[in-house]
This record gives sequence, C-alpha cells and structure tokens, in this order.
Amino acid sequence: MVGRKKLLEAKVVHVPDGDTLRANCSDGLTVVVRLCSIDTPEQAQPYGPEAREALAAMVLNKTVRIEQTAQDRYGRIVGRVFRGRTLVNEEMVRHGHAWVYHDYSREPEFARLEERARKARQGLWALPKAKRVPPWEWRKLWKGKARPARTGWRIWPWILATLVAGALAGGAYLWMTGRLDISWLVPSNLLRFLSVGQAHLPASLSLC
Repeated sequence: MVGRKKLLEAKVVHVPDGDTLRANCSDGLTVVVRLCSIDTPEQAQPYGPEAREALAAMVLNKTVRIEQTAQDRYGRIVGRVFRGRTLVNEEMVRHGHAWVYHDYSREPEFARLEERARKARQGLWALPKAKRVPPWEWRKLWKGKARPARTGWRIWPWILATLVAGALAGGAYLWMTGRLDISWLVPSNLLRFLSVGQAHLPASLSLC
C-alpha cells in the first residue's frame, strides 16, 4: 500500500485484458496498471475478449491519468484510471463489462451500477447464468484442475530411468556371457582389464 495517492499521466500502449493496461509515462517509464475495485472475465472465460475490447476502446493510444492507491504482489500499480473526467473503472461496471471486486472495492457506487447493469442485461449480464462465473472463482477452479495434470507427468522420468537401467543391465549380461562384442567401443587397455575379470566368472555364466 502507498501512504499517499500518487498521480501519473501516461499514454496507454497495450491492453492485455479488461482490467489491466500498460502505459508509457512522459519520463520514459512504462507502468502496468491494474484497475482497482473491479474484476473482468479472464480471456478464456465467456465475455473475456469483449471486456478487453471495451477497455481498449476507451483508453488504447489515449492519454490517461492514473491515481495509484496501492501496489500488488506482482509489482503492478493498482488504482483509478481517468480519461478526461471519465472514471474508466466506473464505466466498465456501468456498462456490464466488469464485476465489482467486492473484497477489495472501496467504491459504494459501483455496487449500485453493477445491479443496474445486471437488471438491464448489459454486457456480461446478458450471458446465461451458467456462464456468468465470477473471475475470482473461475481462477480458483482452473488452478485446482491444473494440478493433477502436472502431477501425472512425473511418472515418465521413472519409466525412462527403468528402461535405461534395464538396457544397461541386459547389455552387461550379454557382454559377460560372451554374447556381445564391445571391443570396438572400449579402449584396448580397459578391455584387457575387463577381460581378466570376465575370465574369473562362474562356469554357469561362461559360454563357448
């Protein structure tokens, strides 16, 4: 958190999703800004691309004023974004492009705007109820589903190691019993040393 609100003026150069933007400040600094108090569908969710397009239509290639209220764990600025006198965070909620992020919102008016958009079936609220999954719940759901898939792949190194060990053991047995000629692979000095050991093998392993 920051003790005082920090104001920045910057030109938006990229909009990766509906609640995040990248902007260039006049001093050459590039900042990533997470719009506070709102949360938009992820790009893989229904209405995710539409939310991103809505934000881009308002701010991309435009100069905005950023009122920083915090900094998140990813190092992004968290704050309110203004285009002229328009509060972009508010407009995203007003037109149904974003959910109010109730756990972090300090904007009482946003809840009323969200309810109006819901009743008017604007933006994401026009989707069937089954497809209107809050993004914070969607992220938890898919994070949990991803774990078994990653764990399942861990068996392959063990299978590969077993196959390699079996091949080496088989090759060693064939050489020790005289069925495999490795003279072309092994230096002559080492081969003579190994041959001495092979000569002392039990008769049950020696073949003509």
